[in-house]
Amino acid sequence: MRNIFLIVLIALLWSGNQLTAQPASFDPEIRKLYLSLDTLAGNRMLAQRYSPGTPPYIRICSYRDFLLNLIWESRQSSDLFYSHSVKWIKSLERDSDRDPSIQASLAEIYLYRAVLASLYSDYKSSATNLFSCYKIVSKSGPDFSAADRNKLSGFLGVLMQQVPDQYQKYLRVIGVRPSGLSGYNGLERYYSAAEPGSVEHLEGYLLLITTLKEFGEEPDEAWRFINREGRAMLDNPLVRYRTALAALKAGEGDYAASLINPRVSADFQVPFPYWLLLSGRLKLYQSSPQASVVLGKFIENPGGDNLRHHALLLRSWSYVMQGQPEMARQCLSDIKKLPAPLSVFDQQALKEADAGTLPDPDLLRVRMLFDGGYYQKCVDMSETLLTTGRFAGAQEGDLRYRLARSQQRLGLTSPAIRNFQRVLELGDLIRSYIVPNSALQMGYLYKNSGQKELARKYYTVCVKENKYGYRDGLNRQAEKALRELDP
Repeated sequence: MRNIFLIVLIALLWSGNQLTAQPASFDPEIRKLYLSLDTLAGNRMLAQRYSPGTPPYIRICSYRDFLLNLIWESRQSSDLFYSHSVKWIKSLERDSDRDPSIQASLAEIYLYRAVLASLYSDYKSSATNLFSCYKIVSKSGPDFSAADRNKLSGFLGVLMQQVPDQYQKYLRVIGVRPSGLSGYNGLERYYSAAEPGSVEHLEGYLLLITTLKEFGEEPDEAWRFINREGRAMLDNPLVRYRTALAALKAGEGDYAASLINPRVSADFQVPFPYWLLLSGRLKLYQSSPQASVVLGKFIENPGGDNLRHHALLLRSWSYVMQGQPEMARQCLSDIKKLPAPLSVFDQQALKEADAGTLPDPDLLRVRMLFDGGYYQKCVDMSETLLTTGRFAGAQEGDLRYRLARSQQRLGLTSPAIRNFQRVLELGDLIRSYIVPNSALQMGYLYKNSGQKELARKYYTVCVKENKYGYRDGLNRQAEKALRELDP
């Protein structure tokens, strides 16, 4: 799943630009403390070094508060950040002519606002703030160091390609040209030029893991990069967490679970609530009864107001797999008692709770095998279940979808396309996001085999049939794929 960090850590880690003329303008020691999640030590050093209200103080506060918004996510906290940022921007603009590093601070704050807006699907606000960031970078770029230009142009180049198609048109009208930005190449130059052990090296590594995992064309791109670098810096909790997510997306569920295991050492403390959520997911994929226990710990202390609905849905599935349907139904009932969902994952969970139907345990196990990266086991179980004749209609579609996705990941293109096609044929009965996503995946398969017109056809089908959950994410992917067919 696209976890709650989404565009997330990318934006966090983009900050901290040091200008050649102002090497101490954004303290690397404090940044490293915050990136290590040692907020108390960072705050002590901040109070010792900078006066409240000064540009360096504002810059570090915005960095810290944005990070806290990501790991303790809530809409109320995000709104508070937005309110503070209005004051920060006005204060920095008054001093902007005196110090070129202030321009970088302004660009960062606009970027933070853009990312927080995207978490709640407010893409218009996100695009507007990205444009404000872009204007500053375009105007002040010649004053930046080579490292700053690599990082800024690289990050913006990657992120702006994710803006929905209707807002891409808006950006072009007002003069934004993402094609002129360096994208991944800039991020790679930023990382490779940093001194090992420096905060820039840590930031660059996390930037590349995150962008490759979230936006790479192949699901294992981030994992390949991590392995090339020797699975480095795992002592940092954010690196460890992002490495686990990259491993999971690449089909390395067991390794991901080993990284996130709360018993990794005797004195290990869970660094933030989403760690528990990921641990619970990984145990669910392994069919472990401990999944419901770990997910329960997250539900008791989620840190913010997102992903509680989603966690309860996962816990319900754990009970289904354990043969406890009444406990599973109680979880669905608890979902409906929560406040209105804010994220797309919580919205989907509420839809499933409102439907009130528990999934078939065997179909659920197939789904968990795929989500955990156990592709051959998923193929074997799916093919066995299909021979029983137990499944028809929507259930057959669900089963064939997981089978096709696993075949796709194993490089079995022809059978994957046949099973995706069958999902589309059953679309009126399925009525789920798996219908447009089957069309999207067929588009990818046809593109990879050089059949561009068929790829175009199924990307278009994806957009046309996208009436269910995860609409924004699927539309962005399909529209981006269509743009790439017509450079």
